[in-house]
Amino acid sequence: MATSVQRGWQMILAGYRPELWILLLAALTRFWQLDYHSFWFDEAVSLEWARADASYIWLSTFPLVKDKHPPGYYLLLHGWWKALEPVGLTHNEIALRMSGALLGVLTVLGVLLLVRRTSGRTTALLAGTLTALSPALIWYSQELRMFQPATLGVVWAACCLAHAWGSAKAPLRAGWWAGMVVAFTFALYSYLFSAFALPAAGLTLLGLWLAHKLQRGDRAAQAATNRQLSGPTRKATPRSLVTSGSLPDRLLLEGVIALAVTGLLFLPLARNAWLVNESEGSPGRIFMDFASNLLRQVQIFTFWRAPWPEILATTTLTFFGLLALIGLSALQRKGPDRSAHFQFDQMWLFFWIGTPLLIGNLLLAVSDTVFAEDRYFLFLAPFFLWAVARGAVILGERWRPAAVGTGAVAVLLLAAALPALWSPSLLREDWRAAAQYIAHYQQRSPGLPAAVFVHADYTNIALRWYLHQTLDEKTLPVFYPYTGALKADEAESVVAPPVSGLRDLGVETLWLVQSHLEGVDAARVVQRWLSENFPVITEQYPAGIQVIGYALRHRYEQLPRLGAQASPLDIELAPHLRLAACEVLTPVLAARDERLHPPSGWVHVRLWWQATGKIDQAYMPSVQMVGPEGVWGERLYRDGETLRRDPPTQWPVGTIVRDEVDVNLNPATPPGEYPVVVGLRDEMGNDVGAKVECGQVRITQR
Repeated sequence: MATSVQRGWQMILAGYRPELWILLLAALTRFWQLDYHSFWFDEAVSLEWARADASYIWLSTFPLVKDKHPPGYYLLLHGWWKALEPVGLTHNEIALRMSGALLGVLTVLGVLLLVRRTSGRTTALLAGTLTALSPALIWYSQELRMFQPATLGVVWAACCLAHAWGSAKAPLRAGWWAGMVVAFTFALYSYLFSAFALPAAGLTLLGLWLAHKLQRGDRAAQAATNRQLSGPTRKATPRSLVTSGSLPDRLLLEGVIALAVTGLLFLPLARNAWLVNESEGSPGRIFMDFASNLLRQVQIFTFWRAPWPEILATTTLTFFGLLALIGLSALQRKGPDRSAHFQFDQMWLFFWIGTPLLIGNLLLAVSDTVFAEDRYFLFLAPFFLWAVARGAVILGERWRPAAVGTGAVAVLLLAAALPALWSPSLLREDWRAAAQYIAHYQQRSPGLPAAVFVHADYTNIALRWYLHQTLDEKTLPVFYPYTGALKADEAESVVAPPVSGLRDLGVETLWLVQSHLEGVDAARVVQRWLSENFPVITEQYPAGIQVIGYALRHRYEQLPRLGAQASPLDIELAPHLRLAACEVLTPVLAARDERLHPPSGWVHVRLWWQATGKIDQAYMPSVQMVGPEGVWGERLYRDGETLRRDPPTQWPVGTIVRDEVDVNLNPATPPGEYPVVVGLRDEMGNDVGAKVECGQVRITQR
């Protein structure tokens, strides 16, 4: 028994080996570097919903008021979250993103089954490979948003429709029709644009019914002609060779019922969408920017954001566009169905690509944002790649090397576009890097209480997701006091009071984390007021975010508690100006930085100065990282730094002053140990007195 089972599995694996390799390729590309990108704001929103109670998710998102996306995907992610909870992986980025990666692999499986059913195995294998390598589909499989899951639903709805139409047994058809309803409902309740595929499904049903009717008429006419020519000695055409006249009618009825059920399930959500989406965007014109939008969609579906030279990008765009055009317009000579009127797979492609694009172009009259984002029509990518594969196969029917050549080129082009997905150029909003920098700084600053202001306010969920994995709210409170759009004249009345409140609480360091300021604070009212009133201690630039540290307090009567890495020095570097202590807050780092301020790493140094008498010059510290070869890092100067805002000539005797600088490294600095050297320069920029070693920095390879 065991041997027969093993043989059965071996036969299955042998028969579907190419498909299995394609699925393995899809898994490899979708699980590759799942944690390279930080969660961006939209993904943090998904996680916020996922952590909520299921009933709350439904009641809050179904009306489409608190969130413009329906609850389907959020409920799925909630289930995944609950599954990860017992094993303690709810904050593991790889584990969380595995859900989307798995859905991406299932999408490729759906393409293989759909295209094999309608266009044959050769086309299916190429379409599946292209879908497995599609950069946009891979990207959104690694993102915790609803666009790839909706694509999965649309593909499987089409797949179930194709299999239901081709099944002779009623129970099997019922299962496929039910699968179509479930897949469509999941897509519709995850992403509203999925509704554009519903008319495509209806037109496909009608087209299949008409095609069968035409086929039956053609066959009946041919049979009559044969009888007339052959006389009574020719056998009648067997009934099994002519499609039963009642079966297409029954299939059409079943399909209409399945679509009607889907429509009824979608109707309440569609009503909510109609009520809330009237104000989305500004009215445009139908078919506005049609050519540019169409070309952009082709690029999204193929090499997407690959940073290629213009000539290569244009050539690639033309190549894929021509293949898809051939796939949409040319007839195949070989295959499962060779109707002289219209081929079934060609009809599928026309309806499932053309109908959503037509609806989108018509909706431009209502909103000019229909094609605004790359992800909006992502669910069309598998169908477009199907058209590309069909075009390559058709060319191969005319000249076999053409199929191999064009198919191979298409696969290689998509594969060549993949490395860009995991490169700094595609970093979106690096909240992880922002949170890690702040947390690292605070862990090395035990005597400097701090707080965080997040601006715009609603982005706080993205920062808190990462920050509170390291520091709790009590250790580092996060506030988001500025809501709504700020005006330039509201600095003192709106910006100042929350900062005064922090100072009253004893906060000495304020982190201003800014993102999504368009329409909220485009004039940088908050940043401008803080920079005018407090010294800047550092500025960091993670992708899509700006992090600025401010010293709400920089003068002290005595040294606060320093970190373990501090170097007590007590050395006078100029008359009456003593360097009491020095702290290297980034003792280990890479010379090249891709996350916070590319291309160079920055060594952050905190200096504690003390005035032992009246100081007669506005000295500025020089801070360098040196090696046997010379200077490998030089400090950055900022207009708002401590000693520019509060020069030593203004310090009362005995005052200790906190001063912080960033040392910009040469990206070519070899790995090794380097001393940080501190000195002083006078008002003319000349070195004064001796220099002292402040601490050591270890430069790593990465």
